[in-house]
Amino acid sequence: MDLYQDLWNQTRDKLSQALAEETFNETFSNVKKVLQCENGVIYVLTPSTYIKTRINNLYARRIGEIVANLTEQRVKFKFVCEGEIKPKQPMKQIKLNKNNLRNNFTFESLVVGESNRLSYFTSLKVADQPGTIANPLYIFGGVGLGKTHLMHAIGNQINENDLNSNILYIQASDYVADYGRAVQSNHMEAFIEKYENLDVLLVDDIQMLANANKTQHEFFKLFNDLIGRQKQIVITSDCPAKKLTGIMDRLTSRFQMGISVDIQQPDLEQRVNILKRKLAENSNKQMDGKILTFIAENFVDNVRELEGGLNRVLWYCEIYNKEPTLELAKEALEVLIKAQKVQEKGNHEAALSVISNTYSISTADLLGKSRNAKYVLPRHIAMYILKTHYGFTYSKIGVIFNGRDHTTVMNGCNKIEEELKTNSELKLAINTILKKI
Repeated sequence: MDLYQDLWNQTRDKLSQALAEETFNETFSNVKKVLQCENGVIYVLTPSTYIKTRINNLYARRIGEIVANLTEQRVKFKFVCEGEIKPKQPMKQIKLNKNNLRNNFTFESLVVGESNRLSYFTSLKVADQPGTIANPLYIFGGVGLGKTHLMHAIGNQINENDLNSNILYIQASDYVADYGRAVQSNHMEAFIEKYENLDVLLVDDIQMLANANKTQHEFFKLFNDLIGRQKQIVITSDCPAKKLTGIMDRLTSRFQMGISVDIQQPDLEQRVNILKRKLAENSNKQMDGKILTFIAENFVDNVRELEGGLNRVLWYCEIYNKEPTLELAKEALEVLIKAQKVQEKGNHEAALSVISNTYSISTADLLGKSRNAKYVLPRHIAMYILKTHYGFTYSKIGVIFNGRDHTTVMNGCNKIEEELKTNSELKLAINTILKKI
């Protein structure tokens, strides 16, 4: 029974990574216990009929996809309430996949647009010729933009081309934990054996190695060994390699020796296409294009938020037994959109006010279109502070600055960043502004 429970625990972990925290807690916080297994069905206890119905209607397909990626045996979860089943004999033991690849994360299932075109085609090349085209391949970008999807797609494609390839996907935090356990238990042989004979190593969120100095030294040795034998390494991160903090220089320099590609926030057209794909994959309902456009216009940062908006509309339809309409979508998403706007307003208005006062200009001029020199510098400083201090995306900053394109914002931020390298007066001005904020 422990193995079935372990499979459900792993499935819950994957769901918690894919869903918004509030959505996950609302549905799965008390769905933890496996009751029994029979004929390929693993029965999981739910606290109420409402939760059981919600899972079956909204998440059954996704759970099935996760399970397919965790084990090669044909099993499925069934969600039940207390007293709905009688105890039966357990089925045969199941075996979990060793490479950790998600079979549904393929190149075919990824929606491609301007935001990820370069990373998509580079990843295709790497999957076609592992170890030769770009080694390592370093993919960076914000949360929920598809870095992990691309990484799994590379692994799945390589595996399809050569079933004998020894592929391993891990999160950097798992590597840190593996090394820690090996040291504590004095079982370094097992740790080395797990990683030394790989053909492809896929490491997600490399920034999680930060400040783990002993683990970094071990990873440095592994990295050099794999590269030296022309084995493919793919790394993802939330920032360019040169901006990683807490990672030793000799590692970050090696991350830059291959090819680095970034993923930006998807534009409106791509977000609508993503919603169309998600809708087709997870629901039999039809939605008017105006509804999808409305969702895409209000959830701009990443794919997870976008999908969360779609799921809320679908669940709203389910609860009230209605067909999706634009009015219903607005009603369903009203509270999320309001909360989002309040948070954004509170986050950045103080900064804009301080910057405007510092340079004796109005906030309207700061956000305006004028290219007068007295407005351009404070405008770029404002963009830079919203990006680096508040963590706003380029797209969100563009919206704040009267609909500017994200590339315009990015260029403004880059100008300030370059200027700060040599201009001590600018550095002092920005530090002063930050203290006032």
